[in-house]
Formats: sequence, C-alpha cells, structure tokens
Amino acid sequence: MKHLLSILGCLMLISGCGGNGQESTAVQDVPVLRVDTLQVVLEIGVELGDSTNTFGAITSAVIDQRGRILVLDQVAACVKIYDRSGNYLQQLSRRGNGPGELGMPWGMFLMPDGRLMILDFGKRGFVVFNDSLQFIEEFGLWTQQPPLQGTPVSGNQYAAYKVDFDMVDETILINRRVALYSYGEEEWDLILWQDSLEVSMNDIIENPSMFFIDLLNPLIIGGSNSDRIYFSLKDSEEYRVTGWNPEGVEVLSISMDLAPVEKSAEEMAAESTYVTNYIGRMGGGGGISMEFEPDPFKDMVIGVDVGPDGNLWVRRGTMDTPFFDIFDTSGEHLHHVVFPQEGWSWSTSVSPEGILAWEEDPEQGYQVLYLLE
Repeated sequence: MKHLLSILGCLMLISGCGGNGQESTAVQDVPVLRVDTLQVVLEIGVELGDSTNTFGAITSAVIDQRGRILVLDQVAACVKIYDRSGNYLQQLSRRGNGPGELGMPWGMFLMPDGRLMILDFGKRGFVVFNDSLQFIEEFGLWTQQPPLQGTPVSGNQYAAYKVDFDMVDETILINRRVALYSYGEEEWDLILWQDSLEVSMNDIIENPSMFFIDLLNPLIIGGSNSDRIYFSLKDSEEYRVTGWNPEGVEVLSISMDLAPVEKSAEEMAAESTYVTNYIGRMGGGGGISMEFEPDPFKDMVIGVDVGPDGNLWVRRGTMDTPFFDIFDTSGEHLHHVVFPQEGWSWSTSVSPEGILAWEEDPEQGYQVLYLLE
C-alpha cells in the first residue's frame, strides 16, 4: 500500500493522555449563555460570469495578515485572491506538474511569517508561496501518503494529520497520527496523538463508506499560529476537545454531555449524493460505482480553532446551522455564536483575521463565499 490513492482506486474498482498543567472542564448541563449572531458583510461568487468570481469547488479559504481573502478552488487547481471589499486581485497557480503548479490541492494554511502552504496530494507534499504570494519552493517528502490536514504552530512548525499503511498477511494496518513537523522535514518532531486500525479487504468490500469516514476526515486540528494545538475526534457520541502546547503537554481538556442527533432522511440522501460525486471526481471520473453511505448520526464537534477574539471556537456538528461554543484559554464556556443559515454542508474558516463560510453543496447549484462579522 504505497499510497492512499492506490488503495482508494482498488476500493473503487472493487465496489464497481493526560499531562502536567492540564485543566479540565466537563459540562453536564449546558448553561443558558449569551448567543451572538454572525452577519454577512461580503459575498463573493456568482453562477455565471468570468472565472474570477466563479468557483468549481472551494476546498479551503483563509484571510491572511494583510487582510486578503485566499480561496483554494480544487476543481480549477488554483488560489483566487480578493481584497476585503471583494475585489479580485489575482490568481495564484494553475493545474500542472511544473514548479508552483498544483496537481490535486487538498487544503492550505498560513505559517506565522505569512508563507502559504498548499497541501498537494498529487505532489505528495506542499507547494509554498511567500507572503507576497511569490512561489518559493515545493517539497514532496512522503513516498507514501502525504498529510491530509495541517495547521500552523508557532515558529517554523506545523501540526499535521497523516495516515500510513502496512500489510500484515491479509490485514491492512492503518496508522493514524497527529504530529508536529518542522518545515521541510519528512520525519515528525513529536507525536501528539496516534492510533491504529486493522481492516481486511473483505471489511472494505462490505463497508467501503466506513473506510472513507475513518480515514479521510475522522478528526480536526486547529491552531492559527498560537502556542497551542487543538484536537477533536469526530464522534457522534462524545464532545471532547484537547489542547497541547508545542512540547506535547496536554494543557486543556473540554467535554460536554450532549445527546446524539440523527441526520434527517433528506440530509442522508444529500450527503450520499455529494460524497459519491466527490469520490468520483477525486478518482478522475473513471467509472466509479461506489455509493457512499453516511454515518446516520451527526458528529458532535466539526471544527476547532482560534477566533478573532483570541478565544477557542468549537463548532458543533449537531445543530441545523453553523453554531460555535466559545471557550477561553482555561476552558471556561463563555458564550455561543451562530450563523443563522440552515444546511447540512456548511464549511467555516475561523481565524484571528476573520471568519469565512461557504456551502460545499449549495442548493442554488453554485458556491458563494461569505465574509462574516
């Protein structure tokens, strides 16, 4: 199993810790707290028009320290740049195999000094631009699977979620890790979290959807250039967020007792259609017949990051609208924030520079990026 894509290709064909200084908060009954409402202050995106204001598939969006809005379009394999008034500034990169070009962009984040790190699955590493959006270098460090998520940490480090595979007889051993990496280095500096899954090809054939759920998107990590790395496993029964410092010491643990929430039949059908089509697009559209079967319950936590107020923003996955629990750095639950727009496929990007939102599967059939305040 040299690379995740080879496993996915086979699958598609077949389917035709505690630490010093820890502070812990466990909430049994969520108190009635203030609820603030996010308002749309800018919209970018139209159904038809020139390519500067249309999106094929937004897979990541961030606001940099200069106030520019950077939008990674996975279909177009480029980053579109706008100012805070929504004026188009430039396009960064294009699809290709040359230096600075993108093959299969998966996500992006900004290092503390403003470097833009674009995770490129096809190049098995990162394509890097400086804070003036000039190409610096690219490095494909991993002979197996490159990271699937990344978040900046202080200095020259970032945290990444990475999966590796080993074959033991007829069993596939899947090693999942969140670790700290130094820029440009293949080996991790420090493992923050890890576990292993054992599956057989029969397991994959019988339930290929769970393979994707457990592998591609089972957790979230966030940091936003702070001195902490935040982590949560996506789980339909447990609400838990862990914070580590750059030395790997657990300094925060937050939990809540919340009731599991089932997805509606309409949500299940929409998610199945969307992810089935997404898998087909990632596989090149080559006759993939797998139909994705979503988990019938909603994940408790689907986002963790540092917001414009310097507090921890934890997004609940159990609500019908984008809904955040706001905690201070000691874990005290301060208040809530809501973006009152219903829909199962909302994505949000929260950072000290601002808040962005978009629908992965919009009802109107085209994507719009929203700047929120």
